[in-house]
Amino acid sequence: MKPTLSVILVVLLLALAVGGACAQTGGPDDFKRGLELYEAGDFAGAKAAFESALGLVPNDPVVLAWCGTVALQLGDTKRAIECLEQAVGHDDESHIAHNNLGNAYAEAGDLAKAEAHYRRALEIKADYFDGHYNLANLMSRQKNYAVAFNEYTRALLINPNDAEAHINFGHALQQTGETAKAIREYEAARQLQPQNTAVLATLGSLYLQSGDSPTAASAYEAALAVDPNMLDAHLGLGTALYNAGRYAEAIGHLRPPAAADPTNFVAQYNLGLALAAQQHYAEAEAAYRNALVVKPTDVNCLINLGWVQFQQAKYAEAAEVFSQAVQIEPRREVAQLNLAWSLAKAGRSDAALAQWQAAVEKLPQSSAARLGLANAYYDRDEKSEALAAYLQVLKVAPGNAEAHNNIGLIFLDNDDVTEAIVHFQAALKTNPQYVYAINNLGAAYQRQRKLDKAREQYERALKIDPNYEPAQENLKRLQETGGQ
Repeated sequence: MKPTLSVILVVLLLALAVGGACAQTGGPDDFKRGLELYEAGDFAGAKAAFESALGLVPNDPVVLAWCGTVALQLGDTKRAIECLEQAVGHDDESHIAHNNLGNAYAEAGDLAKAEAHYRRALEIKADYFDGHYNLANLMSRQKNYAVAFNEYTRALLINPNDAEAHINFGHALQQTGETAKAIREYEAARQLQPQNTAVLATLGSLYLQSGDSPTAASAYEAALAVDPNMLDAHLGLGTALYNAGRYAEAIGHLRPPAAADPTNFVAQYNLGLALAAQQHYAEAEAAYRNALVVKPTDVNCLINLGWVQFQQAKYAEAAEVFSQAVQIEPRREVAQLNLAWSLAKAGRSDAALAQWQAAVEKLPQSSAARLGLANAYYDRDEKSEALAAYLQVLKVAPGNAEAHNNIGLIFLDNDDVTEAIVHFQAALKTNPQYVYAINNLGAAYQRQRKLDKAREQYERALKIDPNYEPAQENLKRLQETGGQ
């Protein structure tokens, strides 16, 4: 699983300008002090100073705009709207006041009015970066991505060096699946803010989504170079390393987020994958169990848990887990097949046969299910049922090498050597390296006293697999007995 890293949208961008001096005595000093306090980050002090100035010049649009702006900073949306509405009422040509009033309405949830004021700001000043940017954020918030993309593009034509605009544009592109374009915007943001760990981690996530695990790993490593304790980056890097087949390294990065948050399903699940790939089955089982506490009906996790239990010879437990997966998704082939195999390994032959029959019923086009049923009959020495089932496999998958090989064995057991040879050869037409069919073809030729052909097949099998014992033994007997 690929973790998804989110970026917080910066929806509020206050574009402010210093207004003209107030007309009445005392007003300019309060106004100047308000500006100084605002620049120092003392918004409460600034509010008091601006309100004092407003008491002297109650209709000054600049002072009203500043009163509204600082109120918005302090979270007093009602007062912000009141002051900014008065400001634009006295000066409808202030693009800054309209922009900030749009911010206030957006904060209050009145998106229609917010849009109207952003657009009014842009009517006044068409090349106004903040107006385009805030309108883009508003459109993205409403999932009107076509307009949002246009507005982000216009904003970035005016100011291509605004990292937040690139980030939010990239985020909007992510929402519509435009991964390559989103990467372009986040890479631009990275050039402007190379130490921004959120940008680096999001780039890692995007590269993972695009299937480029090495570049994803590089982005996550860059994030961890800035913040070695960034758990999202560890999780993403572990996932990228797992995808690249670097399982031991992946485990090292997946452990911290899994340990820090046992309820993080992705961390637990991906840690299970990496541990299983290193054959640490007991630890993988624990990780999958942790994941299932969070999502008890996740079929992929259930299947993987069953698989690691199977690898530990916990066949009865594996069968129980695969049974849960089948109940949730009856048409999930791998769950159906693994349940049958687990039952067989647990020594429950009748239950395994019944499961193969159920799998065929649910998945009639599954050659694997039909082959499993045929093999189950064969293992029970029910050869006529097995033959019928193998022939059904060939209807679904005419070139299935295993079915042809096993049909050949049944014919060979019945002394129908000619028909057996037909099926062994059909198996080898599909898979010329299939040593089982090669060895069996040799045995069929030996039945026909075609000793040179038999020897040729045994030697052919041993060239492919020098350690294949049936071919070794058959060749030895042929040499010792002269074919008897």
